[in-house]
Amino acid sequence: MIIAAAALLATAAVAETTTVTTKQLIVTPHEGDPVVFNIADLVNATFDYSQTTPPYRYIMINPKEGAGARFYLDEVQSITYNEKTEEIEVPVAEPKVGDYYYSDGTWSDGGLISINDDGTSPVWAEEKPAPIEGKKVIGIVAMTNPDRMAQADKDAGYTHGYVISSTFVHDPGNVGTNGQTFTTVKYTWDEEYTANVGPCVLATTWYADIDGRTTCANAIDIYGAMLKSKCPAIYYTDIREHPETSSRWFIPSTGQLWDIIANLCGSKTASTMLAWRTVESDATYNCSEKSLPEAPMDIFNATLAKVADSDKELLVRVDYDKYVWDPFNYKASDYRAYCPLWTCSRYNDEAMCIFEVGSPKTDGSAMIECMAEWYNGDCYLRPILAF
Repeated sequence: MIIAAAALLATAAVAETTTVTTKQLIVTPHEGDPVVFNIADLVNATFDYSQTTPPYRYIMINPKEGAGARFYLDEVQSITYNEKTEEIEVPVAEPKVGDYYYSDGTWSDGGLISINDDGTSPVWAEEKPAPIEGKKVIGIVAMTNPDRMAQADKDAGYTHGYVISSTFVHDPGNVGTNGQTFTTVKYTWDEEYTANVGPCVLATTWYADIDGRTTCANAIDIYGAMLKSKCPAIYYTDIREHPETSSRWFIPSTGQLWDIIANLCGSKTASTMLAWRTVESDATYNCSEKSLPEAPMDIFNATLAKVADSDKELLVRVDYDKYVWDPFNYKASDYRAYCPLWTCSRYNDEAMCIFEVGSPKTDGSAMIECMAEWYNGDCYLRPILAF
């Protein structure tokens, strides 16, 4: 029953109900049924006389399409105007990559015209649409390929795809020695963290891991009341509000964040990552491109260009300043010209898999890279939800 209820919620947004008023012209003959015309479908209605002897007066109704209709007035009982008001269901366009996703579980056009399933060759509208006024953006639709959705998500009724949050997850307890609250989060303080999943090392394994929701659920079940102290990344992700028609927020797995980066960080990034899918060796050593001609971070941030400042946080590069994270005081260097993003996939017994999404370096190039970070390291966290 739980799965059935989730499926009902997840499909609730396929149509919207709206009130429509139709203006009508009704011709009622002395004999027979009334004939109804929707005024919006007509060019005009004119009175005229026949070319017979004697002449007969008639009304000629001319539609925008098809043949006109002639009614002789001596055969007509009445010609009346009517307004018909009714509730109708209007189909909602299927979500696509780049669409705005709102707090009520609906979405609207983000400007994408076409894109390949692997993220290559995206075509965007010249003028990016703005979000719907009065609605709160909570994310961007980032993946809609059913073949890349976790079976557990589809079984739960979430069949549209994945949304990546427009803001970071924050841990108010992640405070430095100077009292500054970091915008990064620690993943876990548990040196024996596993979440009952194996390590993710080979690039082929990174790409194949697409079930972040189950991985996070495993950790929630394992730690119970100790989740906040043991695994703050998952705790502060799980407690975020979400629409009734979607899953809870969760940390993306390597394969899920892989697809999201390919779809939202530009064709050059997608083409680079396409070649990594079949690499049967350590991704952290063999999946790195440091000379992209376009910055994936800038392209991702462009999807949020028209989102209200209160509803978004842009990806930012990180720099070390005396070994203290200071995301508000960047250096003009190439040392850390990227944003490190957590996944929920475990690299080994000490580290988690992360992606490093590049910003422009001093020579104008940028990077994209598969990497690992210690369990208690500092990375940014961009959660996703299934809908």
